[in-house]
Amino acid sequence: MRNNIMRKFKILLVILFICYFVSYPQGYDYPLDIQGVNHINSLSASLRAAGDVSILIQNDAGLLFTNPAMLYSIKNLQFSIGGLQYYSKSSQVQHYTPLKYYSNFSLLMEGLTGLISDPDTSLSASNPGDTVQRPFDSIMPNWARSKNPFIPVHLIAAYPFSLFEKKFVVAAGAVNYIDLNHYYQNNNVLSPPIGSERPVPVPLPPNNPDSTFKTLWSQYIRSREGSIRGYGLSLTSALSENISIGVSGMYLDGKSNDFEQSLGRGRLVFYYNYFRLDSTNFNRREIKTGTSEFKGYEFNLSGIYSGKNVSFGFAIKPPSTIKRDFNTNILVESRDSSYSTQTVGSDEIKLPWRGAVMMSINLLHNLRLGLEYEYRPYENMKYKKSDGNESNPWLSASIFKAGVLYTPLSWLSLRAGMRGQAEIFEPEGNPLPGEPVRYSIYSAGFGISYANLVFNLTYEYSAMKYQDMWQTNVNFNKEFRNSLMADLKIIINLIE
Repeated sequence: MRNNIMRKFKILLVILFICYFVSYPQGYDYPLDIQGVNHINSLSASLRAAGDVSILIQNDAGLLFTNPAMLYSIKNLQFSIGGLQYYSKSSQVQHYTPLKYYSNFSLLMEGLTGLISDPDTSLSASNPGDTVQRPFDSIMPNWARSKNPFIPVHLIAAYPFSLFEKKFVVAAGAVNYIDLNHYYQNNNVLSPPIGSERPVPVPLPPNNPDSTFKTLWSQYIRSREGSIRGYGLSLTSALSENISIGVSGMYLDGKSNDFEQSLGRGRLVFYYNYFRLDSTNFNRREIKTGTSEFKGYEFNLSGIYSGKNVSFGFAIKPPSTIKRDFNTNILVESRDSSYSTQTVGSDEIKLPWRGAVMMSINLLHNLRLGLEYEYRPYENMKYKKSDGNESNPWLSASIFKAGVLYTPLSWLSLRAGMRGQAEIFEPEGNPLPGEPVRYSIYSAGFGISYANLVFNLTYEYSAMKYQDMWQTNVNFNKEFRNSLMADLKIIINLIE
């Protein structure tokens, strides 16, 4: 009777873990599917410098897909080209706590058992708990990596014209809309994950010499490199002397190279007061390589009221769909055999209504303050897998932005800003369930105009930090990023 109860309890745990893993797609060893799709690029250097507050930026074709209503300030034919260079460094540091009855476990996970000599069993009766468990490989728990890519951001043209005695501005361009680059690594993956806090703690064996708990130990890595480009146009006009409205639409098309690897490190068998490491699963390698092709669309409607000292605006993105077609090669290698297979399929995400409200205030004749609140109800995003099942794996992540614009000279503009940023996942063992990882981005830059040229340069700094927590350990995850974005605008006066 007791065995049946324990068996049903373990089955319930497995079901709960599966449900939990489907809901939150970031940490540990979750598979690579739609990671990175939420990373939308800011497409203008002047916009980035001002904290991404679009109502502060005028005469900039780079707002084509961000706030098309602001293009009404363009008075001449304009061509704009921009690029981004960034340096990022990400890392993970793991710290374990000694466990009652399993003190050797924390040393094994941190790669420190080499500092301990084997016990002298001749001095006492042999005890299976006395043996020091040592890894079969030299993999350490902590890792760090850096990247330094250059990304072409936009190529845009804008043209003002009159029709029926009314001014219009039309713009068209190609942009690097979504940065799909993603990387995650964990050198101590345990499956099932002992020490997990949610949805329920994993029970270790009770005080019974015949009970055991088995978990596979492995290293897991996943990465994605690529981007989703946008091709589209916008049309802007005025409803009155102070009110402008604009609409934009673009076709999304992109590709990424995907990689996943799980490398077996052994199997841990827990008894009621000691544990053993055996070579089951050791060196078993599963590698997934392939590509993902993304296609979709995006629309934006925005409006601006321009007052003498105060201006207000809004931007709305209606629901849209991004489809992913994937082709994955799977290679499984073990000590005794190897085989390969291929999977082909498609899934899609359905993004909900999103939007932003903004305002700017003229503090002085040459100093403006801008504020913006961006609403991102991503918890309503629907992810439809290739098997037809739907889920809502993302978390809502609305953010606040602030920026200033100072023009001390007619040819010089100085900008600075700060904006919140939020991911669509929460840390493992999050003490506030449902609260996503949040951090801030700080920016500053300048713009110089000479003759028919305008050059903008922006520097950004961000530091994302979060902690994955289990009963057994804490993983400190960090990503620091320094970015430089520049764009050059060529303005052509077509009126002689």
